[in-house]
Amino acid sequence: MGRRRYRQLVMGHERFRWWVSHRHVPAPDSGSAPGHACQEVLAVTREGSPGAIRIVFASGPGRVVGGGGWGAHEGGVSRAGGGYLNLHRPATVRELIEEVLADGQRFGHAAQVDGWRFFDAAAARVPPERPDPSPGSSA
Repeated sequence: MGRRRYRQLVMGHERFRWWVSHRHVPAPDSGSAPGHACQEVLAVTREGSPGAIRIVFASGPGRVVGGGGWGAHEGGVSRAGGGYLNLHRPATVRELIEEVLADGQRFGHAAQVDGWRFFDAAAARVPPERPDPSPGSSA
């Protein structure tokens, strides 16, 4: 098994490490039949503090997480009614950290929070992604 790959983000005087993962959990409505539900997880640690805050985006009605539909990718979460976040973007991570802290979560112990609670506020502030210029274009 390889080492966990994380990225760093500096916000003011604080440094954070973060990584994105995709996981499968038993589907809540699968009964005795085998089935799984997908989750995208943004894990964030603050330098010098133990534990990670895991911001979990679980699939469900009207909620699309990585690999869960057309246009979905690992790290991408969206709502059927509109809105999209790419958990691999530093701007998205920054907004989600700010939302989680404003909600009263603190670093220093392991915690898991429902990412959908923060989705609308973060999506409203994250600038839209610009596509990479295609090779040979004059952009």
